[in-house]
Amino acid sequence: MPETSQAAAPGKGFVARIDGTKFALGHPELWKFLKALCAGACGALPELIVYMALCALFTRMQVTYLPDFFFFGLIARNMEASQYLPAVQVYAFILSTAVGQAVSFVLMRKVAFHANANVALSTFLKVVVVIFTVAVSGLLGPAIVALVARIAPLAKYPALGQAVSKVAFMAATTAWVYPSDRFIVHRQVKES
Repeated sequence: MPETSQAAAPGKGFVARIDGTKFALGHPELWKFLKALCAGACGALPELIVYMALCALFTRMQVTYLPDFFFFGLIARNMEASQYLPAVQVYAFILSTAVGQAVSFVLMRKVAFHANANVALSTFLKVVVVIFTVAVSGLLGPAIVALVARIAPLAKYPALGQAVSKVAFMAATTAWVYPSDRFIVHRQVKES
């Protein structure tokens, strides 16, 4: 019967190189950031797919009505240089963001941060962060859209340009979403 110290000994060769345990123990904050990026990417992929599918669906449905509401106008400001109508993009943006944030919320809470704080409070705080993110994207978004529109190969393929703009928005928001998720939304509460 092998001793337990031998069973816990690190492997050799390829398995030892891909074993992340030593790295994770040596760099816990970087490891959390990498897990959060993976969780965010897992939420971003369905968000992007839902966004593009809804843009196509709403265009076929000829959706044109957009209520005169400040928040909708803020979102629509980003999307002036697009092949889609503002109403199509606003509705697709809101619904796809809800899907992506829901997937991300669960993965961040369970996988990346192992949070045990009150779920209702965490959900409320995440909604506040998402609203803040949409508002800031609404203010900074036109610059990102204009920048993407200047890329020559993307001008020939508007749908690809739209996808790149969406990915650029998601990447830009990481600057404040990760710290808020890590230290405010998905906290570990010490149990007494």
